[in-house]
Amino acid sequence: MMAPSRPFSLKPDLTSYELPLNEKTRNFLRLEQFFSEIQKGIDEKSCDSARMALIQMIELCDFIQRVDIKKDLIQELEIIISSFKQLSGNPNVDSKSLTKLLSEMNEGLNFLRIRDYQPGNLLQKDELAIQVRHRLGISGGACHFDIPRLYYWINKSEVERTTQLNEWMEDLRPILWANKLILRVVRESGQASNATATNGFYQETLNTNAKYYLLRIHLPKEGSIFPEISGGKHRFTIRFYMHSSTKLKPQKSDENIEFFVEHCGITS
Repeated sequence: MMAPSRPFSLKPDLTSYELPLNEKTRNFLRLEQFFSEIQKGIDEKSCDSARMALIQMIELCDFIQRVDIKKDLIQELEIIISSFKQLSGNPNVDSKSLTKLLSEMNEGLNFLRIRDYQPGNLLQKDELAIQVRHRLGISGGACHFDIPRLYYWINKSEVERTTQLNEWMEDLRPILWANKLILRVVRESGQASNATATNGFYQETLNTNAKYYLLRIHLPKEGSIFPEISGGKHRFTIRFYMHSSTKLKPQKSDENIEFFVEHCGITS
């Protein structure tokens, strides 16, 4: 089934940097960021966090429509299901757990395939959300004096705000579920290896026969080094920089730096 998480990836003293290697993965990571910020806004339960959660939901819905994320999620789920089916009969795999997981994935996939399912439709038809969306194109345009109705809503009780936010989230949850599953499978597919950047520079040519989605670079949190990663499906480079202060430009490192690198993908 899913590859087990490597111990080092769970250590709190490591920071993981990621580079998507195709447009789909780039959009999946952006989707993940949207959902993370929305959930934080819901969990914090304050007036300001509710306002920010609503704005993030509106921007998320616009993003979903613009890039047709539903189609991309369906395609990747089909690949994952096909890959997992090949594990049937493997003595190292719990057949009951695999059957249950495949059933859940097929159920989720079938829901996404429903023609009438349009993620974010609830929010897009909501009059308050429509009013807020019209003001978002103006810098600072969603102030309390611009949209009194928004100010009224965020000052309702915590229970009412949270209930409304969760209602708006309802038809976005299938997208959230699919995106979390895909990124989990991609990340857990990686095999970690040690690498060394000579004089702060590292370059690698990728195996063109492999279908890589994501690169993950793991560095200790201690110290002042961070990577800038660039590349595509054929090769990638990493340049390491030293951070001293936000007031100053980072300086290129000329040290030999050891780190972990993971090449992540889904095999169909």
